Amino acid sequence: MKNKFILHYIIGVIAFAIAIYALYLLYLNPERTKSLLIIIIGCAVVAVGQILIIRQKKKSANK
Repeated sequence: MKNKFILHYIIGVIAFAIAIYALYLLYLNPERTKSLLIIIIGCAVVAVGQILIIRQKKKSANK
């Protein structure tokens, strides 16, 4: 069961890291605003989704 949690943690952390990197690229080159904002929003949604999946699995495992 812990392997499934680890996979969700890895996906969430990587999505968060990509969003932070896209913010950094946006700071360096504001001309690419549209594509970088799409990446930031997409990665943020993935990271939040992974957090919600982890919470749901932990609740169901405790029951």
